[in-house]
Amino acid sequence: MKVTQRIVGSARLALALAAGIGLGVASTNAQTVLIDFGNNASFRGVTVANPDPNGNYWNSMQPGAFYSNLVDTTNSATTIDFGFSTPVGTDSFNGPAGVTSNPPTPAEIAATDIDATALGILGVQTAAIDFAAEVNTRFEIQQLDPLKRYNLTFFGSHKFSTDDATVYTIFSDNTYATAVASGSLNVQTPGMPWLHNRDAVLTLSNIAPQASNILYVQFTGANGNTGYLNSLAITAVPEPATVSLLAVGAFAVLGYRRRRSQA
Repeated sequence: MKVTQRIVGSARLALALAAGIGLGVASTNAQTVLIDFGNNASFRGVTVANPDPNGNYWNSMQPGAFYSNLVDTTNSATTIDFGFSTPVGTDSFNGPAGVTSNPPTPAEIAATDIDATALGILGVQTAAIDFAAEVNTRFEIQQLDPLKRYNLTFFGSHKFSTDDATVYTIFSDNTYATAVASGSLNVQTPGMPWLHNRDAVLTLSNIAPQASNILYVQFTGANGNTGYLNSLAITAVPEPATVSLLAVGAFAVLGYRRRRSQA
């Protein structure tokens, strides 16, 4: 009976250890970087005041600049760099706030119409109000960890667009010839272009860094016209093999404890 109790106790220990290790890896590696396309220096743009109402920190960007060591949601510097590879403009007119001034007024910012709950971490008015827009816009997310995978969550919103949807695609290298992941998001309601997207995002999940540990991203209108991107979340997740090895290690403890108990 005592041996059985030791085995059960060891099993519980191993399970708890595995769960603890898993949670530790998730908390350590689930680092999220938030990007706002537009800031106080861009045309009709708004910078997110950090921290945002949810306590998260953002990187508010403007065209033409290269950004190194982006901060994550805790305001810790990362190795991640960001830069556009093609010309692009930013604006807020006919976005979630409708008609806007240069710069947008406090009343216009407050009128930014989004479902913050549905958008989750991207549900912040000052991030949603402005957007990057162009045909075949390309940018690179550089200095990624080759031992991790990444989830990219896109929010695009604009009314009176030529194309109802914007397509977001990740490519294997800077030739932008081979797609590794792609998805489409309605930036306005089909058939009702005066209704902008206020509550939907697109997530491309479990993406490995591509050539030179970079993600090569393009967005454009679904029919080849202007595409829109208001904000982006980049979340690092542990590489599956790493989690498996940790779990195996945890259950090895069970085997050792069991053999010792039966000795």
